[in-house]
Amino acid sequence: MAFLVEISPRAFNDLDEIARYIQEQSSFEHAEEWFNGIMASIHTLEGMLRRCPVADESEDLGQEVRVLLYGKRNRQYKVYYSIRQRTISTGTVQVFHVRHWARRSLINDQLRQLMFDPTP
Repeated sequence: MAFLVEISPRAFNDLDEIARYIQEQSSFEHAEEWFNGIMASIHTLEGMLRRCPVADESEDLGQEVRVLLYGKRNRQYKVYYSIRQRTISTGTVQVFHVRHWARRSLINDQLRQLMFDPTP
């Protein structure tokens, strides 16, 4: 499959803020390791885009939103993305938001806003 992964400016901002927090709490090396790891995980969506579950928050949106989980136990992050398919084997995976798993779940309106307003 030839799917392109696109990361929105908002999602890059989320990643940057999380990495900055990790650096403040731990070290630059730990933040860099986390950032490189989550980016590698996100890019696996190029070939295995449907392996992640559909987000409960997307139930009433009329568009499927999936969630990639990255990390271990209490250090897990949710990567929200949607799939825009051009043909059976080509399209775009649009990553639009990243957040810690323990944060309050998104409501439909918040999810819709994050999907369609990619600016931070």
